[in-house]
Amino acid sequence: MTMETTWKSDEGELIRVRTCGWSPPGDHPVGCGMFIYTDKDGKFVKVEGDPDHPISQGRLCPRCLAMKDFIESPNRIRYPMKRAREDRGKDAWERITWDEALDILEREVRKIWANYGPEAIYLFQGTGREATLYAPPMAQACFKTPNCSFSMSGGSCYGPRTVVADFLLGAGYPELDYAAYFPDRYDDPRYEVPKYIVLWGKSPLQSNPDG
Repeated sequence: MTMETTWKSDEGELIRVRTCGWSPPGDHPVGCGMFIYTDKDGKFVKVEGDPDHPISQGRLCPRCLAMKDFIESPNRIRYPMKRAREDRGKDAWERITWDEALDILEREVRKIWANYGPEAIYLFQGTGREATLYAPPMAQACFKTPNCSFSMSGGSCYGPRTVVADFLLGAGYPELDYAAYFPDRYDDPRYEVPKYIVLWGKSPLQSNPDG
């Protein structure tokens, strides 16, 4: 959910949008609560944590803090690009329109259908919980192929975590509150620092995993 307001600051009058960051790995399943500020022309100005977010409570992960850097990166691909076969391996890309890109895709797919049959197409999907739901039916509806797979580590990541949480806690929700849901969280006098913490298959400081 996003909520847009006009905000006056030292940078002038800005548009403030309240939203959540979803840039896996790390920002799902809840996402960092944040405020994104843009000028009247829609140019990104800054990002701040949302203190009212129930999980992140004003904190932001490194990806959210670096948002301005990658949004404005000169290496960011913003449009469809085309390169001739003979130029493979070279930085010889040509910008094309979305209509041109979709026309090329349709033409090549129809060639495969005609020459080899739709089963010759194999659809690989990336991470993202929504894509997990839509990719298999889209493979059949758009490409007429039954061949679809999830080839990334998420297939052995998110699902097993929810299953383990379900068995151990009675609820398949992996976003745990390590402050034990105390109102004042870590400042609550009832909170005790754990004597032992078991990390199984992850390095939180290096990988900045979920939660």
